[in-house]
Amino acid sequence: MEEQFCKVLEECDMPDCRERLSKLGVTKQSDINYLKDEDLKEAGLNLVQIRKLQYFAMDVQILKVPDVKEGTSDLVDNSEEPVHEAPPEPISRGISGTNWARVSVDGSYIEVAPLDRQTTSTRRRGSGFWEQQLRGRPMRLIFIRHGESEANVDRTITTHVPDHMLHLTENGRQQALDAGKRLRSLLGDESVKFTVSPYIRTRETLNGILQAWGTAGSDFPVREDVRIREQEYGNFDDPDIHSLHKEKRQFGAFYYRFPSGESPADCYDRASLFLESMYRSWNDNRSENQVVVCHGMMILVTLMRLLRLPIEEFDNMDSLKNCEFVVLERPIEDAKYSIAFTWAAGQQKDYRGLRRKLKTDRPSIPIWNGDPEAPLLTSSASAAHRESTTSTA
Repeated sequence: MEEQFCKVLEECDMPDCRERLSKLGVTKQSDINYLKDEDLKEAGLNLVQIRKLQYFAMDVQILKVPDVKEGTSDLVDNSEEPVHEAPPEPISRGISGTNWARVSVDGSYIEVAPLDRQTTSTRRRGSGFWEQQLRGRPMRLIFIRHGESEANVDRTITTHVPDHMLHLTENGRQQALDAGKRLRSLLGDESVKFTVSPYIRTRETLNGILQAWGTAGSDFPVREDVRIREQEYGNFDDPDIHSLHKEKRQFGAFYYRFPSGESPADCYDRASLFLESMYRSWNDNRSENQVVVCHGMMILVTLMRLLRLPIEEFDNMDSLKNCEFVVLERPIEDAKYSIAFTWAAGQQKDYRGLRRKLKTDRPSIPIWNGDPEAPLLTSSASAAHRESTTSTA
């Protein structure tokens, strides 16, 4: 096995894979391109290890230089420009249908990996941070909202029971068990780790999910993180909570902070801190999937932060259903996630992304474009009040 490839295995923390790869005929990085995932899995590699090897193999852009036909070099007249035949069509090679092109070099054709046409992706690949993320990020990142809780059926309970102490209902337990079956069908035997909000209803939801793996479910890594707890509406719900929600619609839902509580903007800040820690945890990650079990509001603001969605999108987002999945996936060659589908209980996978409200709570607000000649924009308190009254009618 080539020394350079041995160094790659050391860098990927996979020196024990040398013998297994040698049995597959692998002697250098580029050999990985000719093996299927199934071949590598049969050799005992997990999906994360496979993707790391495939990534390094793609960095070896020049795969093969065909031998020059005997005597060809003697027949070339150096005083004239040599005539080359047209290069063949791009060929399908290796990973996920990647098209490799053949280009002419000194009269011979060599196969090269395609250039990334997306400048942002190219810049990312040159970043040390992005390189590390590419090697360690799970292939899937899955967010799951908790099952139906006591407050979902009787909101008044939160006037005397702290939000973090609420249990799942009987229906919520069944939703959690069903979510486990759906998750198991999605992941199969792939490796997975879990992050969960410390609230009672989220921990009970995770316990229900893990039942799908039987006794093996207790072996999965699970970490609680208080930063993904529910938005705080105050220590106990205010008896006049309905008037507060009316005020929220008038003020603007994203920035409205409940008395002794938080605004979604505050949750967004927590989500930013949570993601920073998660990025660091991926430096030495070995799991193919990461599942985050938490709360609807936290999932939405975390997705906004992770996917860099504009704040204006918040008013358009519909609430997640109990035990609904938001599944993010990434390609082998890029660490950037995108939403693959959402999956609510009793429904088919929805590949259209996050649901949007049929009608937004607030109209868009015009913003001055910087033109000195543009008319002055003014805010009207009476208009805002009429807006709020209309939305609650």
